[in-house]
Amino acid sequence: MSLRIRLMALSSAWLVFILVLFSTLLYSFIASTTVKSEKELLFGKAQSILENKKVHNPRSWSDTDLLDEFLVSDEMIRIIGMDGLVKLELQSNEILVVEPPHITTRESYSIKRIDQTRYLYVQVPIMAGSDQIGVLEIARKLTKWSLYINVLTTALVLMSIGAVVISALGSLFYSNFLFQPLRQLNSTMQLIQQSGTFRKLDDAFTARGDELGKLGVTFNEMISRLEEMVRKQKRFVADASHELRTPLTIIESYAGMLKRWGSEDPELRKEAIEAIMEESNRLKGLVGSLMQLAESEQEDWLKTDPVELMAIIRSAASQMQVAFNRTIRVESRHDAVPITGDTEKLKQLLIILLDNAIKYSSKPIRIRVGVQDDLVRVKVIDQGIGMEESTLPFLFDRFFRTDLARTRQTGGFGLGLSIAKSIVERHGGAIRIESREGRGTTVIVTLPRSSDSPLDEKG
Repeated sequence: MSLRIRLMALSSAWLVFILVLFSTLLYSFIASTTVKSEKELLFGKAQSILENKKVHNPRSWSDTDLLDEFLVSDEMIRIIGMDGLVKLELQSNEILVVEPPHITTRESYSIKRIDQTRYLYVQVPIMAGSDQIGVLEIARKLTKWSLYINVLTTALVLMSIGAVVISALGSLFYSNFLFQPLRQLNSTMQLIQQSGTFRKLDDAFTARGDELGKLGVTFNEMISRLEEMVRKQKRFVADASHELRTPLTIIESYAGMLKRWGSEDPELRKEAIEAIMEESNRLKGLVGSLMQLAESEQEDWLKTDPVELMAIIRSAASQMQVAFNRTIRVESRHDAVPITGDTEKLKQLLIILLDNAIKYSSKPIRIRVGVQDDLVRVKVIDQGIGMEESTLPFLFDRFFRTDLARTRQTGGFGLGLSIAKSIVERHGGAIRIESREGRGTTVIVTLPRSSDSPLDEKG
């Protein structure tokens, strides 16, 4: 069963339930209200009859004239003994005596339906002193009341049927109106599946102010993200292919040279072997970087523990300073900054940022650490060649290079900042770059701090 049919059936069933409930309550209220006057009239008549002292004397019950003055059209009056037998009975409608007599010890009433007409019966105990000696029963045909109730019942039934029919038609129209955007969404998704190209919903769909409009906006945003991801994936594959093709071509060329002339020329053989080794190392580094990127997308990539960030920063700065014989200054008001993270990945992050700063600057490099509320801000500042502002949005893209020749000369693959961004984001932080051409570059990393650990400040 389709969602549209289920919605129509559910709404119709709910309407029927409400109609039946309220029709029953309305019927009961009107019936009890309109019969109240008839009931009070018969009880009043019973009290008038009981005012006659002869009624309280069983010997007078054989007198047929005892109740004759109280009998009117379409009515019955009878006295029932405690043995359940009728002692005196007068009636002007034979149908009223069909109901068998019964004994009651208190005032009571009942409504009986015979054919399409209703009859009201009231019973009042007949007392002699403190003892009950019988029951006075009066019955009357409720002609007008039955007519009113029949009209009310017919009206309620017809009204309910009409409401259900109108509701079904309304549900059909409303479901068509409601599901038309969903059909449009489904049609768009099928076109995407069949054509293999991304499509978005039109402005009329997303301009709706309801939940479907919000769904359309979310769908278009998802398509935009998928388009961007596919674009980046294609670029990644093309760039990776290019990066792999260059060293493989060099290796193939020198291998061919070795095969043709290497045995006769020692210098050529030496040159070819060195070139093959160099390109093999480049391939090894590239594959290693790609594996790091792939691992960064796994859920268990990080092993988070309470760590001390300043110790990690000083360790990374010391190693890079010794390895490249460059001045790296660490500036902070705090001796210890506790955070939660992966020591190895955080150290790798610092090495990537310092490596870039060392490659593209010759002056001392500064690492500035500050704490604000529950955030730690780490800035890696160099005074190097800087970058054009137009390139900043693309720096974290895989294989992106600001200067292809210069980057290849320094041995980079354009993957370092992508790995750095993955490390920062997996730690719940953010990374951005500020740079001006000829003025240097500042990389700003923001990480959440362990709020339950105190900071150690320098005295």
